[in-house]
Amino acid sequence: MSTQRAVALGAYRNLLKAQKQTFGADLVALNAARAKTYVEFNNSKNETDPAVVDEKIKLANQVASILKSNIVQGVRKEEETDTDIYKLKFHPGIELGDNDSIRNSKGSLRKSKKQKASGGCCGGH
Repeated sequence: MSTQRAVALGAYRNLLKAQKQTFGADLVALNAARAKTYVEFNNSKNETDPAVVDEKIKLANQVASILKSNIVQGVRKEEETDTDIYKLKFHPGIELGDNDSIRNSKGSLRKSKKQKASGGCCGGH
């Protein structure tokens, strides 16, 4: 077995594990994710260009990483009220953060209050 094939199989397994961890008992989502993964890997099984294969392996591992650390599922709670209430199903490895890093980021594209009050950055033109 070639090294690239072994790496591709590892990426495939990594993606399936991430899907199972993320979607758990949601068989509809899990089966859809697995079917898409199978189709994408099957469509690329005869690819001979090493650069293309490496790029697809990298993409599969990135998707697995996002699934493991950034995706949670919400389950609607069945209650007698008219409001929709969802329970989030967190799993180990979810990246929990706050928005402070976004609020305090430098180089923000938001206009400052001073710019808005003065008519913008170009004197209101």
